[in-house]
Amino acid sequence: MTILLGILGLLVLILTSIDLLWTTFVEGVGPMSLRVALLVGKLLRYSVLHGKTRRLMAWGGLLVVMASLATWTLLIWTGWTLIFCSWPTAVVTAGTGQPADVVQRIYFTGYNLFTLGLGDFVPRGGLFQILTDVCCASGFFLFGAAIAYLVPVISAATQKRQVGVYIWSLGKNPADVIFRAWNGADTTALQPHFIALTAMLLGLGENHLTYPVLHFFHSAKRSAGVGANIAILDEAITIMECGLEKGCSLDLPSLGAVREAISEYIVTLKPVLMLVYDDGDPPVPSLAPLREIGLPVVDDATFAKALEGQTERRRLLRKLARIEGWTWDAVWPKNIDLTRGI
Repeated sequence: MTILLGILGLLVLILTSIDLLWTTFVEGVGPMSLRVALLVGKLLRYSVLHGKTRRLMAWGGLLVVMASLATWTLLIWTGWTLIFCSWPTAVVTAGTGQPADVVQRIYFTGYNLFTLGLGDFVPRGGLFQILTDVCCASGFFLFGAAIAYLVPVISAATQKRQVGVYIWSLGKNPADVIFRAWNGADTTALQPHFIALTAMLLGLGENHLTYPVLHFFHSAKRSAGVGANIAILDEAITIMECGLEKGCSLDLPSLGAVREAISEYIVTLKPVLMLVYDDGDPPVPSLAPLREIGLPVVDDATFAKALEGQTERRRLLRKLARIEGWTWDAVWPKNIDLTRGI
């Protein structure tokens, strides 16, 4: 029975180490960390969408990181405790030499993982003395890896908010983006912004691929809500491609580059988006606000027909907003009045 405890403890340590190394040093995320992150993210979205404060979403990324760290710590502590429980005299009282009980072995393991020194209990025998040294080393490695992982993740989260704010500065909804860029003839004023955003979105996608925990870093501020703002940008591109008369939008290479960057971002997040509740097809946007201010737009029937090929993409965009706790109204408000800006 005691031998089995040692084997079980070793298995726990191996599986936890694989998950930790996979998450912190390999592209992607370990299976245990992924399940912990999805559980935390689901609880946060449920709380926000059912009337709780949006500030919970701002804590999402940190909570996921802390939950993963707590899981690794608990499992490593458990694994070493099982190993030190695998032999009756593996740990003894320093003063009397009496074998330690289970609680004392748990204390001994934690003391060596989190501090220096042996304390009131010591290992007996060369094998367990060496294992005690390895236990201490694993504690240093655990927290060193966690810190080395957290620093670039925080930096990537800052860049993520910058992308959201940049898009928000172009317009508060898709019609507003087009209205602000309209120079009386076309929307070419957006070209330098789209060139900059293409690089930023590609970088953001790579950050999400390298640090999947970034999926759960959200902002409580609408202006920095990158999911809803990317949906705004993509919907604006859709209108420029399908809703404006030919010759009134950017050239296709400029539109195609930023749209491709958005597509790559969606593909990166698609495994997470598939877990989000599907609200169905987003409604067809109204071109009336743009028509009212005199922009040359196609008729509604032509626009609706052109949108048929965008159905799956727009569903994913809706999920992209929802994953951060925003509804589709954050992308397309019910009442848009662009005449106020004239």
